[in-house]
This record gives sequence, C-alpha cells and structure tokens, in this order.
Amino acid sequence: MASSRDDADGQSKNAVVLQTTYASDITSEDKLKASNTVSRSEMVLDRNAYTVVKEGQAEVLFPSSKDVFYNPVQEFNRDLSVSVIRILAQQHQRNLREKKAKRQAKEAKLAENANKTAEDQRAKERVGKEELKESGESQDKEAHPANGGSQENGAEELKPGVKCETGLRVLEALAASGLRSCRFAREVGGLRQVVANDLSAAAVESMRRNVEHNGVQELVEPHQGDASMLMYGARKERFDVVDLDPYGSPAVFLDSAVQAVADGGVLQVTCTDLAILCGNAPETCHAKYGAMSVRSKMCHELALRIALQCVESHANRYGRYIEPLLSVSADFYIRLFVRIHTSAAKVKLSASKLSNCLVCSGCDSWRLQPLCRVTWNGPNAKYSLPVPLADGDKCPHCGFATHLCGPLWSAPLHDVGFVTELLESLKEGELNTYKRMVGVLSVIREELPDVPLYYDAGRLASTCRLSVPPMLDLRSALLNAGHRVSGSHCNASAIKTDAPAEFVWSVIRAWEVLHPAKRENIPAGSPAAALLAKPAPEGVSFVRHPEANPKSRELQLRRFQQNPEPHWGPKARAKTSISHEAMQAKQSRNQGKKRKRRDGSAPSPPPEESVKRERTDEADGKTEPEDATIGWSGKGFHEG
Repeated sequence: MASSRDDADGQSKNAVVLQTTYASDITSEDKLKASNTVSRSEMVLDRNAYTVVKEGQAEVLFPSSKDVFYNPVQEFNRDLSVSVIRILAQQHQRNLREKKAKRQAKEAKLAENANKTAEDQRAKERVGKEELKESGESQDKEAHPANGGSQENGAEELKPGVKCETGLRVLEALAASGLRSCRFAREVGGLRQVVANDLSAAAVESMRRNVEHNGVQELVEPHQGDASMLMYGARKERFDVVDLDPYGSPAVFLDSAVQAVADGGVLQVTCTDLAILCGNAPETCHAKYGAMSVRSKMCHELALRIALQCVESHANRYGRYIEPLLSVSADFYIRLFVRIHTSAAKVKLSASKLSNCLVCSGCDSWRLQPLCRVTWNGPNAKYSLPVPLADGDKCPHCGFATHLCGPLWSAPLHDVGFVTELLESLKEGELNTYKRMVGVLSVIREELPDVPLYYDAGRLASTCRLSVPPMLDLRSALLNAGHRVSGSHCNASAIKTDAPAEFVWSVIRAWEVLHPAKRENIPAGSPAAALLAKPAPEGVSFVRHPEANPKSRELQLRRFQQNPEPHWGPKARAKTSISHEAMQAKQSRNQGKKRKRRDGSAPSPPPEESVKRERTDEADGKTEPEDATIGWSGKGFHEG
C-alpha cells in the first residue's frame, strides 16, 4: 500500500480541459479557442458538438461530447514517450556531429598525406608546406566554430514544431485521434517526419482535423492503412522510432515492427493485457507471447520480462537483437523502450539472456534456469546446454511443488545511463505528471540491474503467519550481511537482492524469534510449518543500516501511484459514434424492449424515418442509403 505522500496524480482533474463547440460554429481556429470551457462532469450531451481535449502542448478535437475515447490516466504514458523521444533526438544530433567531425578529420589527414607525397621540387615543397600549414590553421579555426555552429544550428533545428532535415522519422502505427503524434510535433525538437497511421477512415479524417488545428501540417502526415503492412513496406526506408500502443496485446504487430525500425532505432511498445501477462491465462500468454506466465507477487516484473523476450524472439529471426533502454510497469499496462541492433554474431548471445523460472506453489520462492550457458575464451564465446536444477520439481525450502514459467528475459531491464540522462532532462512545469515521472525514474535508477525478480515483504511474512516486518528492518538485515538490496518500481513492498533464497528465509526466521508466530494456529504440512521447522540462524542483525533508506524514499518522491479515480483501468474498445438523430431513433426503438419480451408481446416496429436516411447522387440521380455514423469505427481508432 503506497504511503500518503505517494498519492495519485491530479492529471484527471487538472490536466484535462474539455471544450464544447457546435459544428455549425467551427469556422476558424479563433472560434474554437473562444468556445465555452466546461468540466467533464458538466459536459452537455450533444451529439453535434465538438469536444477539445488538451494535453501537454496539443489539442485534439472529438466530434462528440459523449463519445470521447480518452483516458487521462495514460497521460503518464504519453509524457514518458515525449521525454524519451526528446533524448533520442538529442542523441541523434550529437551522433551526427561526431560523425561529421570524424569525417572531416579523416579528410584532412588524407589531404595532408597527399600533399606530403607531392614533393617535386624544394620550392614547391616549401610552398606546399606553407599552404598546408595555412589550410590546417584555417581548418583548426573553422573546426571549433563549425562544431559550435552545428550546435547552434542543432539548437535551432531542435526547436519543437520546426522540421529538421537531419532529424528523426517517427511512426505512430496506431494513432487513433493523433493526440500522441501532435504532442510529438509540438513538444519534441529534431523531428523530420511523424507518420500517424490508422486503419479507420474516420480516424484519419479526425487526425487531419487535429493536425490542422495544432498547426503541425509540416511534420505530421496522416496515413490510412493496415499498420502491419505499412511497417512491412518500410523495411527499405526504416523509421528511427516506431510507437505501438494498441488496445490489448501488441503481439500481432511485433513481427513487422522489429523490421521497420532502423539499425540503432527505438521501438516503443505498450501492453494493456496485464491479466494475461500476470498469470490469469497462461495458455493465452503462450499463444500471444510465446511464454507461460504464473500468478505470484512478482507478476508485474514477470510481465515485463515475458514481453521483452517476445520482442527479442521476433527480432532474432531477422538477425537483430534488442537493448532495453527503459521498461516500466505502471497502472494497468507496461511500457517498453528498446533499441534495435543488427548483428548476426550478437544474436547468438540472445539465448544466454533468457531463462525459465521455477516458482514454488507454497512459498513463492523462485529459481532461474538459463536456456544457454556461455563461457568466454578471450573474445571467443563457447555455447553449451544448461544443467538442470537439482530437485526442480519440488521447492528446497518448503517442499511444495514448483511451477515452470517462461522463457523470460533475465538480462537487465534498463540502461542506467539512459535513465539518468532522461531523469536529468525533466523540467518542472513542462509535464503534468512531472512529479510522478521523477519518482518512478528515481526508483528505476536505484534498482539492481543484474538481479532479476524480487520478493514481496508481505508475502514472506504471510507465508510464515507473521506480522509484516518494517521495510527498513528487512533491508538492514540483508545489508548487514553483506548483500546488496533495492526496491522495485513494480511493487511498493518489493525486496530485490542478490542474497540466496535460503538466506532470505533465514532473515524471516530470525524475525520470528523476535516476534513469535502462534505455532498452534499453523497447520501441519503447510509451507509455514516446513519453513519454521528449521532452526533460527544466528548472526542476523536488524540494526538500522545507513543505506537502508533509499534516496527516493528519503526525499519523499512520488514513487508509486494509487488509483487516481474510480474505474480508472483500461476503457472498453472504441465503438462507433453516431449522430444525434440516429441515437434518438435507436433509443425510441429500444424503449421497453426487455419488458415487452418478458410479456411475450412483440416490440414495436421502428419509425420508418429512423431506419435509414437517403442521399441523392447528383451524377446519376440514384438514391442509396447513407450510413449514419460520423465518428470512429474499427479496432485502430483508440486513444487508451
């Protein structure tokens, strides 16, 4: 349970401003801005009204005040994406300057060698040396101003909303209303193009309206088509950043996405089907992600690692591999930021980054079984099959049966250097979720990068029928024994440590000596009976360690999010929005429908004028039914 200082963000109250403007009044941008502003609860249910949703520096128009498919809880997701692409754009420009400087230095060296070999006469040699010296001095003088000029030009090019010819190409494969793409264009500098794609024609029309409303026509290009086909077609001219934020699982898009990212580019993926990834349906998880999940207290980090191995497996098929930059479990979804590289040699190392996991059904203890062992002889790697774990079918601590899950990603989840650069780039006041981003990224930076998975303090105590030890006492006991320990952004009560599981249970037994459990209430044959039957160890010290309290907790940062509002989870899939007249007709048809069926009477026939409308084709004079839909339709039109 998060503490009071880790309370919910106020973005659902403060960050979202909705405006209602009638379609007949929309003639210019000025009239849009002059429309009446109302809160979400005060919104007038008028199907002919436009609703303006403000987030960050962007505004998007929705054609219906009631059918606004917008979830303010995912503003943290979009803020994080904007911040990451800012860093990527800066790194891209920095790499271009470094390549240019190396190329100029190489050309200067080649010119110098060519001049040295051209020694026909002493006079020409002296003249050549003097000219070379002067040219070298001029190059040296121009080198620093050129770099400075490129930085200045880079600063101008990195201005948000301005097209940068050497900038990043970004693809939002499932753009829906185009909110994310508009935010990229208005808040991120150093972009060359943002392609906003969706399968729905109505969604693309909405995107065009939003792009014009935000004035980013130069950067954002709406595109209608199947996302997978678009990414398959981009293999010749790949994107620097590909963003996938589907409704549910992104599994059907991953094969094309890993091919559409340029070498060294970044793939951003959101998974909102956490119930599947967290063990509620292991068979479905295997069908979608190629791995078996298990229910446990560490399920949110398991979800991250299962999704990462899925992306890695898709990339390996094409001689590519991933480098996780940032992996976040937040609210009802997970968000991955991975860099895609191409190397046939390094792809072979992928098997050593994957493991199966044995999870005890009694005490939740876990052990990892690597898929491959790698031994190094200098720069040469030797691969061998793993050795099975001893007593893999039973837990060595409580004797209960173990469940096998995986394979999962067992390498680091984050690039600590990237997380530090991202954290230092945040500025207060730019993003509505600034405090939460600082807190979450601070916890991520404190996590042990080489230790997969964690223990839950509450689960450790409840297994042995004990009161939950204070977090600082548990951390101190592990630190005093010489082990490393950290928390996890996935769970407020997580204990991530390099100590063996046997020592972790020794700490619990030592705590039971100080705070005895009611042994008479512990049934025989239970995990608690097996664990507490072993003698309590000596030498476990709960004396407060100076490093037990992490900096993020000491500074009272907003580390963990509580439910920001009732029913805050993922919304239902976007449905078709229809006109006000058609909705009234539908309501009239369905009036008392269930009651009439219970009575056995047939429902009244719908009014003739409400079934369909007709429009006249001026070309041939024929009439045809007109679909009454004016809003969204299809799976792609979604703004989670």
